[in-house]
Amino acid sequence: MDAVKKGVETEYFNDGSAFRAIDPLSINPDYLTDFSLFERYPMKKKQYRFRCLLVDSTSIPKERLIELLKAWKVVYIHKEQEQNYTAYIKENLEFILRHEDIDIKQKTNTLTELSTEVIQDVFETSFNKRLTSTKVVENVQKLVSKAIDFISSIDSLNGLANLIGYDYDTHTHSIKVGWLLATFINANKDLFSYLKNIDFSDFIVAATVAGFLHDIGKVKIPQHILNKNGKLDNKEYILMQSHTAYSVSMLFENNLPRSTMQAILYHHENEDGSGYPCGLIDNDIPLLAKICHVIDVFDALTSRRPYKEPKTPFDALKIMTESNPHLDALQKFENEVAQNVKTPVTAIVRNEPDPLLRRLREKDILEQEAKKRVKVRVKLRDQGMAHCFNADILKRFIVTINKSDSFQLSGLIL
Repeated sequence: MDAVKKGVETEYFNDGSAFRAIDPLSINPDYLTDFSLFERYPMKKKQYRFRCLLVDSTSIPKERLIELLKAWKVVYIHKEQEQNYTAYIKENLEFILRHEDIDIKQKTNTLTELSTEVIQDVFETSFNKRLTSTKVVENVQKLVSKAIDFISSIDSLNGLANLIGYDYDTHTHSIKVGWLLATFINANKDLFSYLKNIDFSDFIVAATVAGFLHDIGKVKIPQHILNKNGKLDNKEYILMQSHTAYSVSMLFENNLPRSTMQAILYHHENEDGSGYPCGLIDNDIPLLAKICHVIDVFDALTSRRPYKEPKTPFDALKIMTESNPHLDALQKFENEVAQNVKTPVTAIVRNEPDPLLRRLREKDILEQEAKKRVKVRVKLRDQGMAHCFNADILKRFIVTINKSDSFQLSGLIL
């Protein structure tokens, strides 16, 4: 923290916009940081005085530094050194997540911020360049390895619960799916007793990586479909379904475990065979893909979309556990989508003499009818989704997250 050597001033007068508050407990006394710590004093006219707390951290004994870090409630870093702080977080994530005195909300914020940056790098990478793609995938694996003890703990769900209900964002969604995968797998180790010659710690990391990367193929989907302010029509829905195959093709040369690739490819397969991309049924669907499917849908239902408010965890799981009384009708609409069937109605306008206007009006009627069928399909789906999931895995998921104080789902457990 040698402010003088790094050319950073030891004192500033600023409105606060040039500084970022951090928790002093997140500073590892065994790690010589590459940024300076400041304290803040209020001044007149919404100005603050920022004074460097340590010119050189090596100038005092480690024991004294630990005392100071515990005594300070908050410290600040200059935003010019924010990249140095981010690099520090990457190297000391385990220290922060294991620190008993750091608030779980702070741990969650730190992990989410770093994870978002790593996932954004993946989504912005050109997978045409193997060395580049390998590096960003390795960064995900490294991040997961450092965070796995934290995110696989039931206690961490108290932090993850703070992320439930917010706007749907592909990056945050991926983080939550990976997080919940780690927690579920660690709490249900008996499901994986068949792993005889595989180290379980390696397996849980690989499974969590699948959660972090399961939607990477969405970078190949047109932005106007991904960001549509409304429900997807049938053609858009079919295009969206291709993201699972895109994901696998992009990651094919990265030597990820078979179970990871299967989870990514098949995480939209339904137990009754009505899912995609292959229409697999029951035991043909890999176990990890079944788990990822449950978690993926749970987070999607509990996230806010431009066209819908988020459902509570209870309401989302109620939909997921209930049998659909209109399953035949729902499957009819789903088959129309899968087969890309045109709207099965005919529009005839008789009171328009102009042929061109008549065709335009007929086309508009058919488009409106198609939109109605999309709304009906979504509404029917929300009547019950039990046919989509393995009943035992879904029940285990409910039991697992209900162990956290932040989820109250006892009414769903028989």
